[in-house]
Amino acid sequence: MWRRSMVYAACAAACSSALSGPVRADEFPSRPVSIYVANAPGSQADLLGRILAQGMAARLGQSVIVENRVGASGFIAARATAQAAADGYTVMLGSSGVMAINPHVYASVPYDARKDFAAVAYVASSPSVFLVSAETPAGNLRDFTAAAAETGRPINFGSLGTGATTNIVSQLFGHAASLPVTEIAYKSEPAIVNDLVAGRLDFSILPIASTITYIRSGKLKALAVTAKKRTDFLAELPTTIEAGYAPVQMTQWFGLFAPAATPGPAVDKLAAAAQATLADPDTRRRIAQLGVEPGGLDRTAFLRFFTSQYEEYGTIVRQLGIKVD
Repeated sequence: MWRRSMVYAACAAACSSALSGPVRADEFPSRPVSIYVANAPGSQADLLGRILAQGMAARLGQSVIVENRVGASGFIAARATAQAAADGYTVMLGSSGVMAINPHVYASVPYDARKDFAAVAYVASSPSVFLVSAETPAGNLRDFTAAAAETGRPINFGSLGTGATTNIVSQLFGHAASLPVTEIAYKSEPAIVNDLVAGRLDFSILPIASTITYIRSGKLKALAVTAKKRTDFLAELPTTIEAGYAPVQMTQWFGLFAPAATPGPAVDKLAAAAQATLADPDTRRRIAQLGVEPGGLDRTAFLRFFTSQYEEYGTIVRQLGIKVD
């Protein structure tokens, strides 16, 4: 009798599990979806995530909620996403720093960027610009390099610390220009901008989104954009390639990632909702107002892009000898 009861109990548990198992593809999503963001409320990434969430919610027929998982250089948000249930209800707005740079810079990373995630959508990018104070005589990158070489001393730059995008691209410039450069680390971009405006820094390379108002007001001078093509935000500004410094390229980007084992149909629905949102003219206008360029790559193209970026940044970090324990 005891054995028969155990069999009945096991069958009941199995049936209950089957009934409460993963929602069928045609029913997804049946409840709200969460987007984890590694940055604080009100930050560029947070605002971008909220614009994306609003558009995706309208297309999925369910609420899409932004959750700020802040701290540890993005590790908290990335680890939480990687360890979340792979059911399509948790995704992350991951940046190039978190997904393509940090894995090479830090000795210990609590996630595998290539194995723990499924690429969903390429959301946006933010080109960086080579900046000097308005009082700097040089009007282009060549003249700046020549003047810097004549000083006979290392030139200093402001960055957000070892391994940060601002640090890596500035070191790339030092190598390309054959100039000794010295980092001065800051805790925030506004602090860098303040010292740059005051002339206490020789240069800095920062995202256009956080500096364009200073450039347009004449408080800072932009010498080049560190991208393969010119940016619509400052169409007259040459690229570092045009200026003769091809290796000095770095653009921050944002993409949507799901846990690796998320079912394909769920990822497809999320990708379709994101793609439709990013194709909407009003959404693109709102994203551009943040100083970032809206994306548009499909899943396959985004995966190729992410893979190439991961490998490219790995090579750069190794060449520069950057490592944080």
